[in-house]
Amino acid sequence: MRKLKLKWQFKGDKIILAIVIFLSLFSLLMVYSTSNMRVLNHLVHLAVCYGLMILCYVVDYRKIAVFTPLLFLFAFVLLLLTILSQAVRGVTIFGHDIQTFYLIGFLVILYITDYIAHKYNAGHELTKEKILYLFGVVAIFSLGMAKLNMSTAIIFFVTCNVIFFVANVNLKYVSLFFGGTVLIAVIAATAVFMYSKSDKSLEIGRMNTVVSRVTYYITKDNTDGYGDQMVLSRAAIARGGFHPSGPGKGVIKYRLPENSTDYAFASVYEELGFVAGVLIIMAYLILFYRARIVSKNSGGPFGKLFSFAIGFWLTCQALVHIGVNCDLLPATGQTLPFISSGGASLAVSGIAVGILLNISKANALREEANTPRTL
Repeated sequence: MRKLKLKWQFKGDKIILAIVIFLSLFSLLMVYSTSNMRVLNHLVHLAVCYGLMILCYVVDYRKIAVFTPLLFLFAFVLLLLTILSQAVRGVTIFGHDIQTFYLIGFLVILYITDYIAHKYNAGHELTKEKILYLFGVVAIFSLGMAKLNMSTAIIFFVTCNVIFFVANVNLKYVSLFFGGTVLIAVIAATAVFMYSKSDKSLEIGRMNTVVSRVTYYITKDNTDGYGDQMVLSRAAIARGGFHPSGPGKGVIKYRLPENSTDYAFASVYEELGFVAGVLIIMAYLILFYRARIVSKNSGGPFGKLFSFAIGFWLTCQALVHIGVNCDLLPATGQTLPFISSGGASLAVSGIAVGILLNISKANALREEANTPRTL
């Protein structure tokens, strides 16, 4: 009997898809064990995530370039609305606070990679004026994000500089921009730190919170209570170790603030232990490695730059989240891609991976077309 051939066949990177599914399973377990009342809501968010992923996988990623200027304008307007909004790190729509910085950062990264690729495709070099323009875009958005979400601003800034490096932008300019911005940021942070200590009424966005968390991280003085979540996170990880409590049997996670978002890794680690923690870390590193392969095999500069940027951006988020949970970094509000609950972060992550799978599919189709058929 002849085997039936499916008309639709997945041609994207199967390892990347497997990693996303693997992380999503941890996500379901974590949300169910922390609060089974939120499982249905989380399933809806995952469905939206996978729906957007499938959509971005199906639609040719090169067609996105047509809408990049409009998406960039939308990101700028969204940044202004976020800064003016009463919500903590986003905008309020129909009574619900929606975090916007993940989408803003993603859209600007898309714009920067497309801008550079468009110049290279047209045979033009990136002149000093164009490089300064890109630096200005990164600086403005980084500053706007930093007012309400410092960690996301730093990850965005680093990712953009990595893009410049991979795109072979003049290293002298990139070094001056990166070093100069870091120097200015350190001076500004020191000034804010000194003033906030002398004047408790000073409040610039969420800078006082940042200062308090960094102060605790350096001094371990928990007088103001800003280190509570870090202490509980360390305790949850220590309790997991090589003899975890098992799924649904965690104890410390119930006292841990934001146990399904900012401290998702600690919640998972307490119940599943060292092996699960290592597997999660390896999953993100493999995701970046596969994204690098997709980038290497891409036929044009846009695919090369954007696939590398997606892999680096998602992995950087994950490593910062895990570093915070392990008390290796000061507390931030970073979620763990595909594991933490939250509609906005899951949706943007789904879009990003969908485009990454789309680029890998285009690579596979091009390779098939160039492979001679044998009888």
